[in-house]
Amino acid sequence: MSTPSRHNERESPGGFWLGLRAQDQPVEVPLARAGGKAANLARLASLGLPTPNAIVLTTDAWHFFLDSSSLRARLEEALAGLEANPGEVAATARQISDLFNEAVMPEVLEEQIGDAYDDLSDCGARPIAVRSSGSYEDSPDASFSGMLSTVLGVADVEGLYLAVRKCWASGFNPRGLRYLLRMGLKPSGVAVALIFQEMVEARSSGVLFTVDPATGESGIAVLEAAYGYGPGVVSGQVTPDLYRIDKNTMQIVHRDSRPQEHYYGARGERRSVKPEKRGQTKLSDEQVRELVSFGIKAEEGLGSPQDIEWCLSPQGIVLLQTRPVTGLEKLSLRQKIYVRPEIVMVRGIGVSPRVGWGEVLSVDLRKGMPASVKDRVVVLRRLTQDLAPSLKDAAAVVADEGGATSHGANILREFQVPCVVGVRYGREVLHDGDIVTVDGWRGLVLDGIGPRVKEREFGPEQLLPTRTRLMTTINVPETAGTAAGIADGVISFRNDYLLLQGGVHPRQLLKSGKGEVLTASVLEALQLVATAFKGKRVWYKTLDAPTDEFRRLRGGEDEPLERNPLLGWRGIRRELEDSTLLRAEYEAVRRAVESGCANLGIKVPFIRSVDEYERARQVAIDVGLQPHRNVAFGASIETPAAAMTVDLLLEAQVDFFSVGINDLTMCCLGVDRESERVADLFDTAHPAVIRLLEEVAGHSRGKAFLAAAGDIAQNPLLMEKLVRMEFDAIGISLPYLGTARAQVAKWEEG
Repeated sequence: MSTPSRHNERESPGGFWLGLRAQDQPVEVPLARAGGKAANLARLASLGLPTPNAIVLTTDAWHFFLDSSSLRARLEEALAGLEANPGEVAATARQISDLFNEAVMPEVLEEQIGDAYDDLSDCGARPIAVRSSGSYEDSPDASFSGMLSTVLGVADVEGLYLAVRKCWASGFNPRGLRYLLRMGLKPSGVAVALIFQEMVEARSSGVLFTVDPATGESGIAVLEAAYGYGPGVVSGQVTPDLYRIDKNTMQIVHRDSRPQEHYYGARGERRSVKPEKRGQTKLSDEQVRELVSFGIKAEEGLGSPQDIEWCLSPQGIVLLQTRPVTGLEKLSLRQKIYVRPEIVMVRGIGVSPRVGWGEVLSVDLRKGMPASVKDRVVVLRRLTQDLAPSLKDAAAVVADEGGATSHGANILREFQVPCVVGVRYGREVLHDGDIVTVDGWRGLVLDGIGPRVKEREFGPEQLLPTRTRLMTTINVPETAGTAAGIADGVISFRNDYLLLQGGVHPRQLLKSGKGEVLTASVLEALQLVATAFKGKRVWYKTLDAPTDEFRRLRGGEDEPLERNPLLGWRGIRRELEDSTLLRAEYEAVRRAVESGCANLGIKVPFIRSVDEYERARQVAIDVGLQPHRNVAFGASIETPAAAMTVDLLLEAQVDFFSVGINDLTMCCLGVDRESERVADLFDTAHPAVIRLLEEVAGHSRGKAFLAAAGDIAQNPLLMEKLVRMEFDAIGISLPYLGTARAQVAKWEEG
């Protein structure tokens, strides 16, 4: 795509214009004159990447406007007032907006803007977009993500004049001023260039991060896509499809396709998606890989991880803008010890690898943001970029809607605020005054207060060797790369996240003929995790969600209503009654094994009898697996019945036992592990539980590999007893592995 040559060669008072190409060749675009957004767009063009036709109205025009209209002195006076009274952000923003709207536009500038519109729009035949490009924006130190205005679909020159004033004034809008103050930047240093850009028809759009923004994992790209124009995604108003892609192999290692009922048009109007398209993906796999390849080229050419906004036009993918991913230097693996069992209240997408806790403050945005959110866990429907600066002092943020790459999520990550989005039911489950812990690493909101000890930094180089293997649980496949460096294996690769987070009941997928999609999704995840943990055990636990979780999904209306779903129709019993889903899962394991994943094992969940275990193994044989030969096959001991019949399970041939501590405690003590009324009775180190563990250990020692799952680090007394009983392995959640390993090493020395 080439930029109109008329303005590439134009000589004008003050040198108002810059093109992104000259004679179809890339040109250097100085940051001071073009702003960060335009400079980065020019760099994309210089790499040969697809960008729209565009021209830049430089900061020279901004300064010319301020001086010619006698606006500069009044602007400086308003900003000086803000410096003296930082709390007057809203009033100052309104005052400055009025100044820009009332100031007289110099005739020479007005004429040239009109000429530029004629050139780019072919005299009004097609609309254009106007994007602000600020002097501070898209720098390595401050993203200014989503703060300045963009006006899409400008269809006439009068609309263009209004768009120019709006975008100029947006350099001092309330959210921008708050952000500047929070980041320690002087508002008087703001200068705004404008990009006049050919309007691209967007069938779908979204954001690509060339690094995982939540974990800093450099080998993973994160892509979000939705129907319509980009503001729906970056503002958090639409929960998009989510992809994670291995940049080395270009394999899609995780996908989460969300049904989309509405989208946003070029002018911001909300429109309904046709019913037959709502459940479809917004990009083909080939388009996903093409987009990631563009991102890799941009990352290499620009010298740092990139946050790229893109759209899919009838002509193909177009890159609209890019900025460096900020805040990555602040990411680290932090270890904490919890003093109570985890009770998960809601789960979603972790977008900031921090842990915070405090009292819930539910915010109804129709009534405005409270005056103070300091040290509160803010729960809201949607996180938007205008809200993010006012949430810097929050203990954590939880949003029902939105994706990991929204502008609001970017800003909170910069501010190091723990954040989880896309939880769906946060405002229904979390109430004002509740005390909760928000784990922005794992995407969990937990009941009660969390860590009570100071954070410590741990990496592989600080970890002590132990006889007892410290394995971990993997819920989100893309965390495997980080976990593999410090964990001795995967005690439970749970597929709940894979099969439930898309919002569609797996049974509905199978009935609609999409079983292969389900199998492929599990296969990709298995290959990712098994490859990351090459040479270490990886145990896949088939779906074990209670009926109440299924009922929340689209297609889950027929799920039975149970008084206590945790003790109801779940585990292997459920999958054996209708083995279609189980076969689809086992088929994924079979393909993974045949592709070279020799370290995989299958863990049969929530066994109540030896017969259930044997029937599950027969299903595996029926799909072509060879239990105990090409794939390890073991039992999850989560009921007293299974614990007391370990000898019989051994006779049936078992490669390993994995004791599910939380469920075993619940069943042994008769305590619902999710009930706050009896939470004080839930004790994983209760003498009755310990006796069951001793029973299992006594029968298993020397006959089968024995592990205990359930994040044992939360109860140091239990962890020590398991080490003394000589369990071969214990399960530790990723954030606590460093602390736990140091403790286990001391016990083993004693």
